[in-house]
Amino acid sequence: MTVADKQKMEITILPNGEVSIKVLCVAGPSCESVSAALEASLGKVKAREKTTEYYEEHIDQTTGITAGTGTK
Repeated sequence: MTVADKQKMEITILPNGEVSIKVLCVAGPSCESVSAALEASLGKVKAREKTTEYYEEHIDQTTGITAGTGTK
């Protein structure tokens, strides 16, 4: 199974038209690239909240390189 197979987004559309996107199962800052196209098509980002997964390190299965922010 590849990392791409594990990527998920939870999308909530509120009655006032606001859209909330939560990226799941993606460690490190690469989660931002998962939602980038959807965010761009919806318009201006009002706010961004990082989950604990954002601060986790991810080991690339093809290279063995650890990626992440390294800070918590």
